[in-house]
Amino acid sequence: MDFDNLAKEQSDRVYLVWIQNLLRNVPEELAGKLASQHYPGTPVTASRLRNGAFNICYRVTYDNGHRVVVRFTALGRAIARNEKVEDEVSIMNYVAQHTTIPVPKVLGHGKCAVGPYIVMSFIEGDTLSGYLRDPLQETATLSSKISMSVLKRAYFGMAEVLLELSKPEFPYIGAIRKDESGVWTVPKRPLTFNMNRLAQFSNIPHSVFGQQHFSTAADYFEELAQQHFYHLEFQRNDAIADRADCRKKYVARCLFRKLSREVSKAHCSGPFRLYCDDLHPDNVLVDASKLVVSGVVDWEFTYAAPVEFTYAAPWWLLLQRPENWDDDLEQFLARFMPRFLRYFRIARQEKPRTDP
Repeated sequence: MDFDNLAKEQSDRVYLVWIQNLLRNVPEELAGKLASQHYPGTPVTASRLRNGAFNICYRVTYDNGHRVVVRFTALGRAIARNEKVEDEVSIMNYVAQHTTIPVPKVLGHGKCAVGPYIVMSFIEGDTLSGYLRDPLQETATLSSKISMSVLKRAYFGMAEVLLELSKPEFPYIGAIRKDESGVWTVPKRPLTFNMNRLAQFSNIPHSVFGQQHFSTAADYFEELAQQHFYHLEFQRNDAIADRADCRKKYVARCLFRKLSREVSKAHCSGPFRLYCDDLHPDNVLVDASKLVVSGVVDWEFTYAAPVEFTYAAPWWLLLQRPENWDDDLEQFLARFMPRFLRYFRIARQEKPRTDP
């Protein structure tokens, strides 16, 4: 279903107002001030980093050469900004403590004149997607001219990250937090990429999403089905073409809900595994000479999820997001399946050589 164009325009207006507020606060100076509150020393410069979808980032350099990143969560791009930052700080600390995935070290976080922010260590590296995408295409598209050695290293690096994420186990589906006694728990709902998109582009009030964690995969799949009904119920514009189109979309949602209710109740109680909705090669940094993963950034929308999410084929193998896939399923599968089979074979092999 298409998004609401008027809701998107409103989101863009809110974002532009927020950007103007950020500029009035002189972001380079603000970033340096916030950095000095969480890391000792004297900041001397701050420079804008490449934009993400939900944040504006500045790299702050100290007089001794040390560098940190100050990341502001953008109004108009992210819903529930405080919750988003708290979730991300928690999951970055958890991943750093319980896996071998290299992640930025959280130096501090809080609220400032433009909203919530995070200060974290800076990781050197180039984005993995830069070695995979077709430079002639405006949208992210997998290049047809990638050498097998580059593709093998890239797929193996991504597979290592995904396998590490799949190792921790949790009793509930939801966001990861550390309680007052220092124990990692799952006390609340997951804040997901899809929830953010629905609230941002479909006129869905954030208040309709529940707050609780989920004890079974069946309960969570039911919630996901309900979110699709919210999309049809609350979106005011561009939702349907006519009565027949509305009926078709309603029936499709009923069928999806029916599938969620047919999940085996005997095999859906966990344990649950970590999953990141937004993990893809754009958020993975690699060493330029050997394509070895040097860091993984942007951990928003990461939570304990049903194991089916971990076991599903990665959506990013063609670099395109699912909403940009071919309308013709047969045409899509003809492009996707060879890459998936190659990824599967590479993930099962020994670590590839990193010699030049």
